[in-house]
Amino acid sequence: MRLFVCAATAWELSAWGEVHESEEQESITLQVTGVGAPATFAALSQRPEADLILAIGIAGAYRETGLEIGELVIGESEAWGDIGFALPEPPHFRPIQQSEFGGFYSQPQPLWAPAWLPAKRGRGCTVHTCTGTEEQGALRRELFSAHFESMEGAAVAQLGQSWGIPVCEVRAISNMAAHRDMRPEHLSLAKERLTMFLKNLKSEGDFFHRLSMELFRGESPS
Repeated sequence: MRLFVCAATAWELSAWGEVHESEEQESITLQVTGVGAPATFAALSQRPEADLILAIGIAGAYRETGLEIGELVIGESEAWGDIGFALPEPPHFRPIQQSEFGGFYSQPQPLWAPAWLPAKRGRGCTVHTCTGTEEQGALRRELFSAHFESMEGAAVAQLGQSWGIPVCEVRAISNMAAHRDMRPEHLSLAKERLTMFLKNLKSEGDFFHRLSMELFRGESPS
């Protein structure tokens, strides 16, 4: 079972913890991608020797989706959320998916979200500029039926699709994707919850065996 774990920053990646000798036998690789889709594409320019890509980190949650600060969410799919056209009138943005150029973007990037992972499920919205107002957050939620946003999720999912490697995305909610509020205590709580979630998974004796069995049975979007 070859596992490739990536995150945008070293701070987020540290939630995985150290790779112990028992895990080295499972061939686990950790990598920081950098923040945003361009950095992610650059950092992951070469196909990893992996059976599964695990993308971890924090994320903002859209309001009225049932996600709260500190909760864990497993991504079911990822949409590109701010590629499109600025408009002079409301809603002030038209996504490329609604234009004649939107064929590539018409379907969200699939993710592998096994039912046995103990967290909520949701669709991710990947953006180049994080949400800063209530109106912007509500619009993105409605346009893409999204629950949370990040700056790398769709890039990792797209690469996984092109390589034929399933991607599992695990995010901890650190803020609401609305009026910007990045309190240090919320960031710390999200990191703590993500660390504990991953620690509990790894402490289960059959974690890697279970991953192997499900992946090799073909129970993934790839």
